[in-house]
Amino acid sequence: MNEQLSNEAVKETATNSWAMIARHLGIGFMASIFSGIIFGLLLRLVMGIIAIFFPDLATGFSLGGTLMLVILGIAVTLANSIVYTLIFQKSRKGWIAKGLYFGFLSLFIYGTPLFLSNPNNELFGPQAPLGVSLFTVLFFLGALILVNFIESISKWVNHSSRRIKLAYVSFAVLVIPAVVMLVNIVAEIFYEMLPKIITNFTLFF
Repeated sequence: MNEQLSNEAVKETATNSWAMIARHLGIGFMASIFSGIIFGLLLRLVMGIIAIFFPDLATGFSLGGTLMLVILGIAVTLANSIVYTLIFQKSRKGWIAKGLYFGFLSLFIYGTPLFLSNPNNELFGPQAPLGVSLFTVLFFLGALILVNFIESISKWVNHSSRRIKLAYVSFAVLVIPAVVMLVNIVAEIFYEMLPKIITNFTLFF
């Protein structure tokens, strides 16, 4: 009898743990929509600044292009929210500290291979100091914005059972797109960026 009760308690604890993970991820996904829009617009701004100083790199401004950057910002932020939730969500540090740590992690894991792979041959050359500096700042701003939205939405959700259900709905709707985007980012690092880095260093040396 005691063994049966113990097994049921373990199952209940496991169920609650998975429910809590789904809830946190759902909150992260909701935050990603808002922060992703801002991230996409900031990406547009960074590209515009680079184009001002280096007109030969300008590709022109269009609403369609901006919309694509916003969609990209949401997609990337969805993937980032998974990483943040699994690593930093239980941290008791303030949102600024967590945002800075997460920004540094994102810069190290994704930013470094991005810069070294020199996408579209736009980062190497005289524009490199400006481009790398702006994109580095963008990594930290994007992380801080995401973490701030996650913290704010978490407090908002915890005040109502209906809002908690909304977090689960968010998880159910967005978990597959978020996982797919995260897998694509990892695949891009290993199958696109790393080969380009090797090629760049081979040509350099």
